[in-house]
Amino acid sequence: MSARTVFSLGGILSVLLLLLLTGALRPFASAVRWMTRPLIQGSARTAERVRAWSGRSSASEAELRSLEGRVAGFAVDRARLQALEDENRTLQAQARFLQTSKHEGIGARVVSRDLQRGRMHFLLDRGTQDGVEVGQAVITGNGVFVGKILTTNEHDSVLEIFTDPLARTAASPGMRPHLVGMVEGRGNGAALLTYIPPSETLEKDDLLVTAGTEEKVPGNLPLGIINRVNGKSTDPFLTAAIEPLVGLHRLTTVAILRPGR
Repeated sequence: MSARTVFSLGGILSVLLLLLLTGALRPFASAVRWMTRPLIQGSARTAERVRAWSGRSSASEAELRSLEGRVAGFAVDRARLQALEDENRTLQAQARFLQTSKHEGIGARVVSRDLQRGRMHFLLDRGTQDGVEVGQAVITGNGVFVGKILTTNEHDSVLEIFTDPLARTAASPGMRPHLVGMVEGRGNGAALLTYIPPSETLEKDDLLVTAGTEEKVPGNLPLGIINRVNGKSTDPFLTAAIEPLVGLHRLTTVAILRPGR
């Protein structure tokens, strides 16, 4: 920058400073403020609108969270109501079965479940003081067999589901009342019908029932359906995969059978 330019700028600044000190620029400053006043006022109104919108947005978010909480509560209530309706239907079916059969039943509720390592042991709230004995059959709904009493105490007992790896149940075809094999639990809700004679005619979707050859397990209790038959006619024995008739892991109420006199 040349010396002349520096002196020119300095002169201009000196003149402006002198005008400010003497008040000569005051009318010009007032005019500038008058012209920019609408812009300043508009900016203020815009800021107020932004703050108001932000407040409404926060309120809307709070209302939305409240509605979401209410919807979640309704969903929980509906699930509980559905569970109660399912339990009521199961109890009604059990009552009808006991009325039409020759068995006495002890109603029991599932207190807890042991499903570790493929096991299926359910703790029931009935024990020896209620007449529960080891080996008694346990049913649900319309007499569907689910397992046997494994152990008992005074106030509770343990139900061993027939799909437990250590469970064994003698079974018969639904339409042909004779011993056809042994249902062995495989864990995790699976079971296998074993020791089937090759001469036995079994097909997919055939119904299996309890054989009635066990002292405390009445015969003709629905147990499961055949899902697949394994083996050849030349094999010494055949096997069949069994599918339970009910969701065993969802059991909440059952009946312990005492065969009628």
